[in-house]
Amino acid sequence: GLCWQQHGDRAMVRGCRRSGGTGDTPGSAEGCALQVVPVPAPGRHSLARKDVKSTLTRYRVLGAVGGCALLQLQPRTAFPEQLQVHLTLLLCPALGDHEHSSCVGKVLGVPFFLTPKTAPTRTQVLDKELLSQLGLSPQQLHHLPLHIHLQELVLP
Repeated sequence: GLCWQQHGDRAMVRGCRRSGGTGDTPGSAEGCALQVVPVPAPGRHSLARKDVKSTLTRYRVLGAVGGCALLQLQPRTAFPEQLQVHLTLLLCPALGDHEHSSCVGKVLGVPFFLTPKTAPTRTQVLDKELLSQLGLSPQQLHHLPLHIHLQELVLP
């Protein structure tokens, strides 16, 4: 099949933290989100049978303001919803990601990950200040589109 890589996707995310940095200033948070996509009942040979997929996304914070950040994403593998899942695992879901953002909860302002089984899919929840900055009411949130934009596509 056709092998391809995406370079330089950009995403607007709600919050962005990593160990050792808050992501508040451009370039302050860089790293890789590595994930193995699970199957319901993995076995010893799941990776060999390709039931489990290893995925890799490199990211860098380009700017941050008001609880949101602009990230540059460089997926090194290409699987459906890879970027959305990696951003969710970093506890900073993409703005407008109504499917995966429900897996990120907050207690006393600190984000934490909820398993998909315990977090039913729902419209993304944003705080009142961000809603005001976007000029949206809570009733309009389900119309907010996913804020991941392809900047460059390189085919080998």
